[in-house]
Amino acid sequence: MKLFSTNAFVIYMKKLNEADLLLSYITEDYGKITCFANNARKSKKRFLGKLEPAMLTNIKFYEKPGMTLDILYETDIIEDYKNVRKDIDIYLFLAKITDIARVLCQERDNNKNIFYLIKAIYKSLDCIDAKAFPSNFSMSEALLKYEIYFISNLLKYTGIFPNFLTCVACSEKNTGNRFYFSLKNGGVICKSCANLRDNAGIKNLPVNFINLSNLMIVSDLSIINKLVAEEALLRECSVFLEDFLSFHAGKKPQSIGSL
Repeated sequence: MKLFSTNAFVIYMKKLNEADLLLSYITEDYGKITCFANNARKSKKRFLGKLEPAMLTNIKFYEKPGMTLDILYETDIIEDYKNVRKDIDIYLFLAKITDIARVLCQERDNNKNIFYLIKAIYKSLDCIDAKAFPSNFSMSEALLKYEIYFISNLLKYTGIFPNFLTCVACSEKNTGNRFYFSLKNGGVICKSCANLRDNAGIKNLPVNFINLSNLMIVSDLSIINKLVAEEALLRECSVFLEDFLSFHAGKKPQSIGSL
């Protein structure tokens, strides 16, 4: 039996019966993997307290002939983001973005950037101290910035970041960010082409959205603290990204719209 080892975040867990679990991970070396954990809810030595969200673990797993799932052998905690679990808003937000990753990422499509993106967000949010911010600090506003940052970069790393530069129908340049957006075609569309097409899936772009999303994909997480934007604008941008992601994935992640 050959054991594979990698660092990983739990992104999905399902109880199969009184003892067994089905788990999905975003891993550092193998992309998204789904594992069967035999007797996981009763095995204190191998799994107890090590399968929770909001922690980075090292997992060992193996492939079993005739099974489509990997078999989880054991786990060890590498980093435990305890502060995250103390704030319900942050905890629910992290559950949301890991659910988005579960829906968008393909099995065994390894992309280390996605793992490091999730890790950076966990570490950053684990260190947030609202008391250290100005009196007008808004956690909901901060989490919207994190969501826009996460989805924008996830779309970039999966190769489906939208085309905002030219009309997807006629290639006219989007001067002044004045075009509409076509969900169906995954890019902007000029007014003339939009009038010639079925309006289903054609949306107005939020004001300054293109500049905001482009800024997010070329910056590190320090941009979150530097960025000044109205919460209403951030929320509109967040909804737009969620709509695009859901359309592309073919389904809406359960967590979208829950916060």
